[in-house]
Amino acid sequence: MNPEVLARFLFETAPHPEGYTEPPIVLYEGEWSPLPEETPVIGPTKDRAIQLVEDIAQKLKDSNWRPDLRPAFQPDCGPWKFGVIRQRAAIRKIHRGYLEPFRRFAFVDDLPELVALFLIGLPGGEDYLDRDNHSVGWHYHYLPDRYTRSDVILSWDTRWVPPNQCAIRPIFEEKHGEGRYSFRANPWLWGDAKKQSMHEMCAPDLRRWPIETFRCASNKAGAVWPATATLTPVPVAASVGSRTAKKKRSGRR
Repeated sequence: MNPEVLARFLFETAPHPEGYTEPPIVLYEGEWSPLPEETPVIGPTKDRAIQLVEDIAQKLKDSNWRPDLRPAFQPDCGPWKFGVIRQRAAIRKIHRGYLEPFRRFAFVDDLPELVALFLIGLPGGEDYLDRDNHSVGWHYHYLPDRYTRSDVILSWDTRWVPPNQCAIRPIFEEKHGEGRYSFRANPWLWGDAKKQSMHEMCAPDLRRWPIETFRCASNKAGAVWPATATLTPVPVAASVGSRTAKKKRSGRR
């Protein structure tokens, strides 16, 4: 079967939903609801999508297909993913706005690059593809009102090690291009009352869920609360200089 026909079946099998399908549940001050423990049921659909991807990859190899233009990507940009289910929890009311807990699950977690480049060239193909270099767990979308999604998300510093039991785990904000949004937020204009409210509405999740279930803020993220927080750097096993010195020492033996 033609790879484009298989791709059409793939798009129909694993849709890429956007927006709200029903009015969101809003939690106000004093109310609480834990994050969902269950994950979306995508087993049969996921299996079907994986099989279609394997069939497309085989057809492309058999026909010796090559992309007309190979996009330039960073070497550490991570694997391709296909199709996403977005799981949302109840929206939390904050000072002058809302936060929505959010996580996503891919239909195909490790899409072969040849298939990804083929799908990109098809109309609408990019809407189904994503590149990821980390596991995406719970994070929070900032909403100026309960129906409007902005281009800003909030994430915890999951690498941070608390020095004592009273220490406050920092939360960070960053611009995010995932999905569609209709409001451009200006985090640099947020006041301390708003920032602290954001932290207070999200902090109870940390007592109910392991820190590994949350998305870590990226290197480009800015502190929300505490306002003076800095993101914990990614651990480096060995610096470039130490590796170079080690090679020189090895060469002298």
